[in-house]
Amino acid sequence: MAGIFEPRYIRKIKIENGLALPPMVAFGFADESGMVSDRNVAHYSRIAQNGIGLIIVEATCISPEGRLDSRQLGIWDDSFIDGLSRISGAVHEAGSKVFIQLHHAGMKAKSDVAKEPFTSSDYDDGRMKGREMTYEEIKRVISQFREAAIRAREAGFDGVEIHGAHGYLLTQFFNSKVNKRTDQYGGTFENRNRLAAEIYEDVREACGDDFVIGIRVGSNDDNLEESIERARFFEKLGFDYLHVSTGFDGTRSVDELPEDFPCNWIVYGGVKIKENVGIPVIGVNMIKDENQIGYLLNNELLDFVALGRAQLADYNFVKHMRNNDKILYCLECKPCKWWTDGRECPRQIQAARQI
Repeated sequence: MAGIFEPRYIRKIKIENGLALPPMVAFGFADESGMVSDRNVAHYSRIAQNGIGLIIVEATCISPEGRLDSRQLGIWDDSFIDGLSRISGAVHEAGSKVFIQLHHAGMKAKSDVAKEPFTSSDYDDGRMKGREMTYEEIKRVISQFREAAIRAREAGFDGVEIHGAHGYLLTQFFNSKVNKRTDQYGGTFENRNRLAAEIYEDVREACGDDFVIGIRVGSNDDNLEESIERARFFEKLGFDYLHVSTGFDGTRSVDELPEDFPCNWIVYGGVKIKENVGIPVIGVNMIKDENQIGYLLNNELLDFVALGRAQLADYNFVKHMRNNDKILYCLECKPCKWWTDGRECPRQIQAARQI
């Protein structure tokens, strides 16, 4: 598995191996102020010390009204810079590179943070409800992404990842199930991509050519073919990498997988997108053992593999894999204990007992 641990680049940033930590909100680590806590710093420091090449810090909100949860990290004003600098500093000290994901939930914002959540156009499916954004609100969101990226750079991060997946605001523009606008932000494929494009252009202008700007996207907005076309569009625009997951909802983009493919349709969507672009692609979703990792990276099906629950279960997953030591594999608890308090993860408890 030598290929797994070979260095590679995103833009001008050298990353020591093909393994990444995807952005996962550590619920309960921050309080309702959104400030970085000692637990946040310790969490990322431990994973960086494990030897991971790249850490992408959890969805960090650009606006208090755009939070998925009231306990989410914030980056909507300068008061957050010092705390976020502690995370980037700890990760760099351990030898890893670190990006931060910039996030706005759109109509998925919790009711206790947004009394009237907005989205691309009026929407109500019985589970989610949002009103159409005004032109002025769209421009304000673009500015909020820009200012958040400037803060991320000032806090010492190597780059940012724009969150354009998982049903949040940008997917609410990408996906025609939601976006029924008739202005320049809706209708055609190009118009539905316009918000993300303008965010990229503003962030690039503000942060310069050496700063990494990536985007997390789905392979199912509205389908795989359109997602591939969107990936090509974003590459041409200038994005430095693509992090492929799911889009507005869980509609499968692939009906049948190749018989020998060891991962799910979400990972396969990332593989198909990589076949069609020249910039690095990160694949993610329930990749949890060394056989899957080796298959994806040694066969050059992806540029990076993101290990989420695998590293929440075993903070030393990468070190254990490199040294052929015993790995504490995720037990796939339902629901995952990390949704409430990661200290209740049975593998974390087991590891603590062994120290």
